Amino acid sequence: MTKSANHLRRRWMLAAAFATVALLAACSHAPNDVTLNQLTVKPVQLSHTVQFAPGSATLAPTEAADLEAFVGQGRRDGIDNVTIVAGNGTIADARRARVSQVLDNMGIAHRMAPPDASLTADAVVVTVSREAAVPPACPNWPILGPYNPSNAPSTNLGCATRTDLYLMVADPRDLVSGHPQGPADSAPSIAAVENYRSGKASAALGSADGSGGASGGASGGASAGGGNGQ
Repeated sequence: MTKSANHLRRRWMLAAAFATVALLAACSHAPNDVTLNQLTVKPVQLSHTVQFAPGSATLAPTEAADLEAFVGQGRRDGIDNVTIVAGNGTIADARRARVSQVLDNMGIAHRMAPPDASLTADAVVVTVSREAAVPPACPNWPILGPYNPSNAPSTNLGCATRTDLYLMVADPRDLVSGHPQGPADSAPSIAAVENYRSGKASAALGSADGSGGASGGASGGASAGGGNGQ
């Protein structure tokens, strides 16, 4: 092969290599902000109104239960900045103190806001800051049409699926933290160990494998045979 032919061959090889690199770069996925379609956890400000009977500072049991459900029994790790807001006056101070007592009994740290003269209803407002799951903003179509030179995933990819998950969960707080485990029922396990140590487990297994039923069936058959012979 001549020198000029070798030189031409090298030029073609270099050109093919550059073309391959360009094609691979065009086929690779460009960065895309798909986090827009994710369930996110953000701090939110929530408020709950504790109702009182007119002229009374007595807290009804149902109102106390609603307050406990609002702050989230067993989920207090996500609660912060609990504030009690009440109106101005003697009855408002008594109501504020009653709500504060309930929160103290629940072990929740809180603070008293200055009296709010604009709050004239028979109620006390409890505000909390907590983390909450927020669904994605669907649909997400900033890029429309078939032309996609970046070869990036659809900006709406997975948006509906994650929104459906958020809507199907009975309590959205479960997307932030799970429920605490309740007390376990250990009585069956303890009884099984005690039966094993005392030898009762062998008798129970013997009746369970059909031996007890066989003897019962034999005696029943004998009785039946005796009855026919009489």
